[in-house]
Amino acid sequence: MIKLLKLCPGDAIGFVSPSAGLAGVFKYRVKRAINWFENQGFKVKLGKYFFKKGYIAGTLEQRAQDLNNMIYDEEVRAIIPAIGGNHSVQLLSLIDFKAFAKQQKIFLGFSDITVLHLAFYTASRVTTFYGPMVLTQFGEYPKPHDYTIQYFKKAVMKGFIGVVKPSSYTDEFLDWAKFKNKARTKFKPNKFKWLKPGTAKGKLLGGCLPSMLRVAGTRYWPSFKNSLLFLETPEGVKPGTPYSLENVDRDLSQLLEFGVFDKVNGLILGIPYRYTSTMKNQFYKLILERLKNYDFPILANVNFGHTDPIITIPYGVKAEISSFNNTFMINDKILV
Repeated sequence: MIKLLKLCPGDAIGFVSPSAGLAGVFKYRVKRAINWFENQGFKVKLGKYFFKKGYIAGTLEQRAQDLNNMIYDEEVRAIIPAIGGNHSVQLLSLIDFKAFAKQQKIFLGFSDITVLHLAFYTASRVTTFYGPMVLTQFGEYPKPHDYTIQYFKKAVMKGFIGVVKPSSYTDEFLDWAKFKNKARTKFKPNKFKWLKPGTAKGKLLGGCLPSMLRVAGTRYWPSFKNSLLFLETPEGVKPGTPYSLENVDRDLSQLLEFGVFDKVNGLILGIPYRYTSTMKNQFYKLILERLKNYDFPILANVNFGHTDPIITIPYGVKAEISSFNNTFMINDKILV
């Protein structure tokens, strides 16, 4: 994997909308994100079509143009999407992967952005980061969560993460159209849960469960050999609802048919979004039932994905999980 230069104050950060067109709907959250970055000493550049509204932020050509322009812009050191969605896959034929490999930009995001991460991994061989986005984390009121920022800075500014510790979390849903200046206050305690014990090392690969499957069978589908696979569940069909266990079962079954679990060394699960205690227990039982023929360790309740706060996970970087020490460690050097 190509390793990147550290992000430093004074660098420019490009905001793009590769999928859903929500930046133009919730401009106040964009403004908060810009203010946070500028207060940290960064410059912010916006894509030409960044504020396009709709289920997609403009045509696929417009969205790809914005992303490619940020890749070409020598001043831009990092690219952060506004939010996920469902249509990042449309851009794959138009992205300049050779330029991305050459320019070596820091690229962040989660959810539907999984598609772009896997494509950059296979086509550019550049380490990208499963982490915070403009609207969802950097636009949070009154500011991004300290835990999120701590791991963001460790990953892209220091280049070393080390031991990952669990944090209390929230999956409280606030309608952004109604609550512009309201903080989420409903936090729940959290600790790591081991569904299967053991120790495993491997390169970090994965993302949002249904988003991953959008590139299955394409040339952007990576090899999962000797990987630590990380998976998390998104929102359901309606905002603020959980992703159904029925769909989790379907998606896991597809990964099984692709032989993914035959190749991985271990599995890391994010905290499932908006799951009740009962749903969580059913989720764990489902995982264990579908993976009953595998003996690799399974770690659950890690802070990444659609709950907050979240860690930043570097793709292709070596990590280790151990139930005996109750640890998740990313000790490989990420940046140069």
